[in-house]
Amino acid sequence: MKMFTTKMLGLVISALLLGACSQMATYENEDLNKGLEKADQSGFNLSPYGVSNGENNAVYSDEACLTECFKPDDPTTYFYLNGRENFNPQIYTDYNVYQTATHIFYEFSIAASNSSTPLISTYELDGTSMTVGASSFSVSYPLPANWQVCDLVSRTFTITRNGNANQNSANVVIVPIDYKLIKICVDEPETCEEEFTWSRDVNDANTITFEYTPHRSKINAEIQMTTPQITAYQPLDGKVYTQFGNPSNGNGGLRWNGDLVCGEKITFTIKFTPISCNNSNNLPANLVSNFVVKDMGGNKLTGQPITGDCIGS
Repeated sequence: MKMFTTKMLGLVISALLLGACSQMATYENEDLNKGLEKADQSGFNLSPYGVSNGENNAVYSDEACLTECFKPDDPTTYFYLNGRENFNPQIYTDYNVYQTATHIFYEFSIAASNSSTPLISTYELDGTSMTVGASSFSVSYPLPANWQVCDLVSRTFTITRNGNANQNSANVVIVPIDYKLIKICVDEPETCEEEFTWSRDVNDANTITFEYTPHRSKINAEIQMTTPQITAYQPLDGKVYTQFGNPSNGNGGLRWNGDLVCGEKITFTIKFTPISCNNSNNLPANLVSNFVVKDMGGNKLTGQPITGDCIGS
């Protein structure tokens, strides 16, 4: 997994409206440019509506990138990361983070549990400070080039607030935010033709290749192979497998986790080391008795188990 910590891009104030029943804030050019970066490029927006709560959206978690996806043309499928940092016991800033097909958005607002009406004075990222002078703002950045699912985007914002009319002080909070990028949903046929085959290496009876074509896509799918009579295994396909159970008594096997794509064939090739066949009938060792694709129809290996040459038979 890659980690991206990107530098701040130049930003634009696309709106300077603060909706209130009896107040309207105004901003002069000199107010926006006193020792600070001027917000005159794309990506920055003062929001008169505050931070959206994402109630109709999916809830973000660190594990969401493993199993979920979102539709770029349906904002209700975006995954919202919510958080809060406190300036003091009465004043706090809320934030939301979400990803689109091309950008990652950060929304901030300030509020108080008492009667004060605080404003966000500035925010800072990567040593560059921007004037806000409002109760909320949002900023977006392009996704990293060639990003992949579960890549980590990490940014740390410094939020500074103004004091109210009777308080000529300012407070600062540090807001570190990590967001693992979510997969974009891909339109696909409702069902594809499922296929499963296996074959034996012509030079080694204990090396088996499985080929599986799923009838639908699944993120972080799980495939389990029951291996009743093996003592070891060697992946020849570059994949990572984990053992479960107790292979020595026929209750163990191998597990693989990864993405399956509807209609796309995936191949597994493994060299098995079978047990010694010290039995009166010199029966072959059972290498694999089940090939189970969880939540996708179960066992694909019907009929007799796959056998191999015994060791020391």
